[in-house]
Amino acid sequence: MNNRPLHVKKRFDFEIGYLIKSPCRDCITRYRFPRCIRSCEILDRIQTHLAQGISSTHTSSALDPFYVQLEGRGTK
Repeated sequence: MNNRPLHVKKRFDFEIGYLIKSPCRDCITRYRFPRCIRSCEILDRIQTHLAQGISSTHTSSALDPFYVQLEGRGTK
């Protein structure tokens, strides 16, 4: 079961900060790297925390429409 909160206060990326050192460098399971990445709880929490930030340099809103151009598909 996922124990993450349903509602998270949005914060700007400069409020969250950035990594200065990979947590993998001092990990006790480093000998398994990179096979351990998919099952690493620490990396999952870090990625989730960083992904919740709102970019302070991006000029579009999260509410703006988002279009993806598919390769090999012509326009109509």
